[in-house]
Amino acid sequence: MSKYRHILFDIDGTLVDTYEANMHSIIDLLDRYMPGHDRTVENLAFIYGLPGPQCLKILGVPDELVPQILSEWLELVSGRAHMCRLYDGVIPMLDYLKGQGYHMAVVTSRTRGVPMGGPLGDYIPGPLRPYLNHAICANDVTNPKPHPESIELYMKQTGASREEIIFIGDAHTDLQCARDAGVDFGLAVWGYRGLEHLYCDHYFKTPWEVVSMLSRREQGMDLAAQMHIWASEINAIGQIGLSYVQDRFDRERYERLMDIAAAMASHYVFEKQSVIRKQWCTEGYKTPMLDTRAAIFDNEDRILLVKEKMSGKWSLPGGWCDDNMTIISNTLKEVREEACMDVFPVKLIAIQDRNAHNIPKHICGCLKAFVECNAGPGEFVENIETSERRFFAENELPPLDQLRTSTTSLDQLMMCFHAHRSPDWKPVVE
Repeated sequence: MSKYRHILFDIDGTLVDTYEANMHSIIDLLDRYMPGHDRTVENLAFIYGLPGPQCLKILGVPDELVPQILSEWLELVSGRAHMCRLYDGVIPMLDYLKGQGYHMAVVTSRTRGVPMGGPLGDYIPGPLRPYLNHAICANDVTNPKPHPESIELYMKQTGASREEIIFIGDAHTDLQCARDAGVDFGLAVWGYRGLEHLYCDHYFKTPWEVVSMLSRREQGMDLAAQMHIWASEINAIGQIGLSYVQDRFDRERYERLMDIAAAMASHYVFEKQSVIRKQWCTEGYKTPMLDTRAAIFDNEDRILLVKEKMSGKWSLPGGWCDDNMTIISNTLKEVREEACMDVFPVKLIAIQDRNAHNIPKHICGCLKAFVECNAGPGEFVENIETSERRFFAENELPPLDQLRTSTTSLDQLMMCFHAHRSPDWKPVVE
């Protein structure tokens, strides 16, 4: 489980795309009140996400005109409510995180009690209310974003600690708010319109990458786990050294480093030192292994799992990628061998760090590639690897103790279902 328990979202540019409606409206007003200005819809990104009065002052609107123009701005945005939309993947993300028990709220520059028109115009947009039941708005505090008071108020109201909070937004003002409040920040890259590079704790290209980050397993803090991390690094140093060494004595030293690393790792994974040494022994630089998994869906939107003979548990069909195979060709091969089915690939779902999502931890670094495939022909025949294949609906998946979590976690299955339902799915790449 992630260290974060409270997820705070900005609204505009993060959950809801209101850029065109807002910027076209402000251009109309600048044309009317400040003719000859040089502003365009494209170069107004720097004010997006700020409270309205602050935006107008930055644009040089005289103080006496701010209330009038602000009122007209809201009217124009309301008339363009049809241009606003939820970003793709927002609802599946919120739905899944709610099911996992996360506390979710918004910290927004919107004003409580001043709707902007349409179902997405309230301080908590209507479609998001089932998932977000707490909001800190610009008029709830004396100093709204980028000042940290909004997040500080949330902590005061909920009792959440700084370490438990991640704030997700799309602007440098959101980042500043999080930094000054002492909480971690994730940039919603899908809505970021700035040109400068922002130094953030996390970068999310798609909403589902938020789920992927939160489902990563925290590294153990005990001595044995730390020894395994050190052992992996020592082994890599030894292996790289052997790739270039020419001196006989240096070779012996690098070999000894790898022996020590294997001995250290054996205390963590409870495996013989000789077995670990053999698994770690490859030529050249130490690089991650690759595991490919197929998410095969039938016409009823059910996913195919196979029951492995060795473990007696269910898993997505797949396995280690052979060195003469690509991700796709290896995926198709594994499906033929384990599920006795010919399939064709539809899209790449994700490439994940195996040891961050699956248990128990593997001795080597591993990447996992998930590929969506359409079900094809082929009668199942029991084989040396699998005893059964079966399609499962999302609400009929095997219980956790019947899943082979080292290859297929429940979070990964949910990711595959959401990818299947999303025609514009963008791969999650860690």
